[in-house]
Amino acid sequence: MVLEHLGESGLRLSLGGASLCFDPPGPVEGPVVLTWSEQERVMGARVSRGALAAHPDNLRFMGREGLGLVPGPPVTLGAFTLRAFDYTPIPYAVPAEAVRKTLSALRSPGLAYRRLRHTLRRPGDPPLVVEVTLGSTRVVHLGQSLHRFADPSALARELEGADLAIAGPDFEDELATGRLLHAFRARHNVIADLVGTVRRRLGLPVRPLALSLREAPTGTRVLHPGDRLDLGPA
Repeated sequence: MVLEHLGESGLRLSLGGASLCFDPPGPVEGPVVLTWSEQERVMGARVSRGALAAHPDNLRFMGREGLGLVPGPPVTLGAFTLRAFDYTPIPYAVPAEAVRKTLSALRSPGLAYRRLRHTLRRPGDPPLVVEVTLGSTRVVHLGQSLHRFADPSALARELEGADLAIAGPDFEDELATGRLLHAFRARHNVIADLVGTVRRRLGLPVRPLALSLREAPTGTRVLHPGDRLDLGPA
């Protein structure tokens, strides 16, 4: 079981000789799963031609054929079985973060305009937690569902005991992400950087992923862009 960070929000998961990519930032081979319609999450899917699974609203937004991924019964993508769960993301900006983003837009108006243009055009699809199953191995991509405003208890009851749980903290939610990860009782846990690249590009502050380890289950590992984790046999 191998997990690679492709940059931006992109991850590649390899299980038993098969692989799939979540939110790749560039063209990839093999199946792709999109967890949301944010700009950095759809970039790779636009230029990749493999099988694609995403929320139906996201597929229509991109003008791509693919497997509609919505909460409900499992669906099949290549060798993998997928289940999706929607969640409520962290509010767009708490007061201090709103000030930071306003100052960022003033410093880089061109970049801010391009992001705003995408935001105004993108659909209202919810962000998705995705469970991936291959044989008896289960991997849960929790995205940024574990934040200070979240109660993941219902989600944890559905997804408890996976072989691998992956979570990405939002800025200033590193401790909350680590603490809430306990509820899923996964065999392996990974805290992945899913927002740092964008924040740095916008001139926004970032905090070390290792902060999550203060509250996370023992043995949790961190994954930065460019990292590769070999987690051993599934």
